[in-house]
Amino acid sequence: QLALCLQAIDGLKYPRDRFEVIVVDDGSHIALDSIVKAFSDRLAVRLIRQPNSGPAVARNRGAAEAQGDFLAFTDDDCTPSMNWLGVLANAFLKTPDCGVGGKTINSLPGNPFSTTSQLLLDYLYEYYNQNSYRAKFFASNNLAFPRKSFLESGGFDAKYRRAAAEDRELCDRWFSQGRGLRYVPEALVSHAHSLALGNLWQQHFNY
Repeated sequence: QLALCLQAIDGLKYPRDRFEVIVVDDGSHIALDSIVKAFSDRLAVRLIRQPNSGPAVARNRGAAEAQGDFLAFTDDDCTPSMNWLGVLANAFLKTPDCGVGGKTINSLPGNPFSTTSQLLLDYLYEYYNQNSYRAKFFASNNLAFPRKSFLESGGFDAKYRRAAAEDRELCDRWFSQGRGLRYVPEALVSHAHSLALGNLWQQHFNY
């Protein structure tokens, strides 16, 4: 999955000298060195390892290590579209102090449980983001922030050890701090999260 994600990032229509890629290995049992190294001649990519601490801590670690003015988060089971960074960059030109969220689509339409999970996410986006300039919720696999404001906000809450609700909490806190969120559905990310019935129940129990 990580290789497919990096391959999609390698295909972005965006100047290579204007973005870096930080892969945070959150205590994986799989060695990722060779996967990341395969892209090192094409991307400014770095691999950072940490003991398993959860996705909130991992994303904060990547944000702390980043050198750019803006942060764009995605997950290893996701493949951004070619114009993903370009759309996010244009959104920041218009609203530089806002967080920006894109649209995530299910790339496993033949899996009924992955489809169900995506339909629930689509409903939440429709409910919370009716006004694209006053959005209230984004999933962390397609979410971007000005780095300075992200760090000032406190980032993702490290108490959330699972991949569940840490993005919702951050969006709520960001909004309560008087900061804006903007929905830009043209920033597309495809999500390949294969689920069975038990996985679906566990996922939404965690949420």
